[in-house]
Amino acid sequence: MGHLFSRVFRWVVVAHLFCVGVAAQKIAGAEGIFSVQQGAVQQADRAFVEAIGKGDAGKASALLDEEFSWTDRSGKTVKKDEILEELKPLASEPDVDKETRDFGWVVVIRGNHRVASANVGVRFIRVWVKRAADWRVLVYQETKIAETPPATRGGFGSPSGGALVDCENPCKTVPYDPQGKTEKEIVDMWKGVERTVLTNDVEAWIPGFTDDFVFVTPDGGTPLNKADRITMIKELKRTNTTLIPAKVESMQVWALGDAAVMRSEHKPLHGKVLHVTRIFVKREGRWQIAFGQQTAVE
Repeated sequence: MGHLFSRVFRWVVVAHLFCVGVAAQKIAGAEGIFSVQQGAVQQADRAFVEAIGKGDAGKASALLDEEFSWTDRSGKTVKKDEILEELKPLASEPDVDKETRDFGWVVVIRGNHRVASANVGVRFIRVWVKRAADWRVLVYQETKIAETPPATRGGFGSPSGGALVDCENPCKTVPYDPQGKTEKEIVDMWKGVERTVLTNDVEAWIPGFTDDFVFVTPDGGTPLNKADRITMIKELKRTNTTLIPAKVESMQVWALGDAAVMRSEHKPLHGKVLHVTRIFVKREGRWQIAFGQQTAVE
């Protein structure tokens, strides 16, 4: 009996080690794929920035998605054909504090740089998407960095002030017809998030965002993380303050594998129209928001 137990025990140990080894190889392989993918995107991004600096419209065009849009620090948005006519407005000093976030068929490069012609610092995001065998930049957006920390943070809706709350748009409907099941899932999920914001339901809000969520606000202040937003929502609930979400004026969604890009413009009850880029990622069968950036339209 002792001999049989010993043989069984050895077999279990060997099987366990084999499974661990296979799992390790899979993880290493996945990291290798992501590393190669990030490298390819970073190389394309450097080529894109170089083309802008040299005013090389031909080289830049080859790296732009057909649905590309650029939103500058003032909120002005132009499409591919318009920007190729004049690349100079995109020129900037070298990027700093760059971060690359890999979501599969969507890769985000974000950081800061100064626009020398205007002597102003901005936070930028360049969203790269996989198209067949190539990478193309879909969204390029800038948000001005505030010279002094803002007294209040913006981009979360307008205080109701005790008035009747109307949130048909965006809590229930938006002026966008999702194309296919995946887009509908994403739009419905986002509308659900807006409802949690309206009611300050922090427990319902939390699952809608990744733990490494980052939000670049239109006020130019330091980007917020998930913990920052949780604290803000709790304070709104404590003070019985209701923020009415801004209405959606336009929206477009690109679903790419287990990631998606949402580009939209919103009209708050008070204040300027906001141009917004959001990145969604599907994890464990559930869509979550991983990143958001807003720019006020001047």
